[in-house]
Amino acid sequence: MKKSIIYGVITILILSTFATAQFPKFKIPKITKPKIPKIDKNIGENVGKDVGSSKGSNRQMVIDDGYTFFEAEPVKERSEKYRGFVAKGWTLKSSLRAFGTYPDSSSFKVVVEDNGKAVATYGCLASLYYRKAGNPSPNVRNSPIDDYLTVGNCTDGKLFIKEPGKYDVKVSVVNGDTDEETALRTYKIDVRELKTTRPGNVPGVSDFYINRHAETAAAILYLRPSGLQDSFTKASSGYFPKAVGGGSRIGNTDIYFNVSLDRYQLDLSRPHIRCFVDGERVNFKNKGNISTAPVRSEVGVKAHHSKPGEYISFYEHGINMPFGRSDQKDLSELNLADYPGQWECQLRSNVETIRTFRWTVGSDGYPVEHPEQKNGNINLFHGAYLIDMEIPEGGSSLDVRLAPMPEAGVFYGIPWSTPEGKKMAAEVPTKGKPYID
Repeated sequence: MKKSIIYGVITILILSTFATAQFPKFKIPKITKPKIPKIDKNIGENVGKDVGSSKGSNRQMVIDDGYTFFEAEPVKERSEKYRGFVAKGWTLKSSLRAFGTYPDSSSFKVVVEDNGKAVATYGCLASLYYRKAGNPSPNVRNSPIDDYLTVGNCTDGKLFIKEPGKYDVKVSVVNGDTDEETALRTYKIDVRELKTTRPGNVPGVSDFYINRHAETAAAILYLRPSGLQDSFTKASSGYFPKAVGGGSRIGNTDIYFNVSLDRYQLDLSRPHIRCFVDGERVNFKNKGNISTAPVRSEVGVKAHHSKPGEYISFYEHGINMPFGRSDQKDLSELNLADYPGQWECQLRSNVETIRTFRWTVGSDGYPVEHPEQKNGNINLFHGAYLIDMEIPEGGSSLDVRLAPMPEAGVFYGIPWSTPEGKKMAAEVPTKGKPYID
């Protein structure tokens, strides 16, 4: 018995020694709590989201299609043969706005191409606007979140393109620190020439204009941040630099639409609107009176020394509507938030309907984005919405020229991408001669 105990103890000692010699001691690693980086609350909500969407959520390198505007201006030279000035071609003038945070001295680069070949290149320093942290507008859900870069009347009179025709316009932004170029959008323009003559039936300075018939199908509703005093937005003046209604604005909502005339003449008799929500009439405190004014235009004139000139013009008009959208309790005009449903508003001149606008206000009290905007096909400013628009059959008394051009797209050639957009473009009626011979 004693021998068995002794042998057992010796065996245990041998095994323990062997184990100690063959296998080192295992150390359990010390677990430390990782440091969690601080998250910028201003950008955290956008992680994983499409920053190129049109919803105004910290967008970077995205152009504002509704703001883009091109004009073709004649470039003249003196002709000894005709003893006067003649046009040697045209130059492009651009107004542009792009969302994003850019360094100082950033600029826009605009390249006009003919069948893939650059025929004119423009570069213009831009103005920068930065959001003031913690100072969003209480009136508009998606404003102002983006910083942006803008330029007006970007041109160079020394550059000229000799022939009218169809051209591509490629817009890029150039980083002010690195000179890195980022492409934003390629637009398409149709430039047309109107010849002029002077006494003696000799050539004068031709005029040029850009065809905008395709834009007639587009209308924009804009919720202007009326209570925002912020150097960033400059939005109290409206979607474009020129205000609608001046100091006598009625509400903080504007609607913009396009019309082609012979010459500017906004002949609206007692302009007012008549609105319905889900078929029920909306009563306004001011009886539906509105203010309206042109905000941008492209005009061409064919002049002859022995007869009056012929005009073709494209005007973008703004209407200041008698309603708004606000979370404030003291909104003086009708509040969209109180009227969810299908909206229909008729722009009236006396008893005639000039345009009918339609959109939907959701249960949250804000307009529902148009499919063309929701899918990111077009980009608009904060609080701006593409809306459906109907032109009366045969055109209104305000319309001089109407030409349906659904194949030409919208906002200078952006193809319509949804059934709703294509339908709206195809339903533009025909009226008058689309061009001057």
